[in-house]
Amino acid sequence: MNKFLKMAAAALFAAFLVLPGMSRADAAMKLAVVPLIIGENVEDDAGLKPIAYSTEVSELFQYPEYDLVDSDTVRKAALAQQDNLFTKEGLEAIAKASGADCVVAMSVDKFDVEEDNFRREPVTKLRFEGKFATINMLNGSYKEDHYRFRDERESGAIHPKFDYPHNRFQYLCKRELNKAIKNNK
Repeated sequence: MNKFLKMAAAALFAAFLVLPGMSRADAAMKLAVVPLIIGENVEDDAGLKPIAYSTEVSELFQYPEYDLVDSDTVRKAALAQQDNLFTKEGLEAIAKASGADCVVAMSVDKFDVEEDNFRREPVTKLRFEGKFATINMLNGSYKEDHYRFRDERESGAIHPKFDYPHNRFQYLCKRELNKAIKNNK
């Protein structure tokens, strides 16, 4: 009898450990992330812009809180909505096709890096432009943003091994993706 009670207590203890984890997995928000859309006039430097975007997505949207929808499903749904991707109707169609609770889309339309040598000290100028949109199907909130980002730094202050333009682009991705997190609350 004593052995039976110990086994029952161990099974009950194991159930208490497993059940809270199962409820957290059910409560995770399903997130569909449209791959970064790079404009025709933007030069793709060996895929560094999508890598910076994907890095920020993986850091900000982690599993216990967010469950990422399969990227192939999202890509197919996004291709079907190519013309009206950044509209509310386009994002709703992607959410319905992928079964997501939230959809995030971002594009880069301008990515300019210029060296200005006509000053006292040479300056590196950055100029990024594009679109960002997110929709939350649970509360119906939609946010669209046309971003413009400008930055400049003395060229001598930039370390040669430091990828200054893509580092600033990664900062921009983080700033825009935080808007999606605020939209989900």
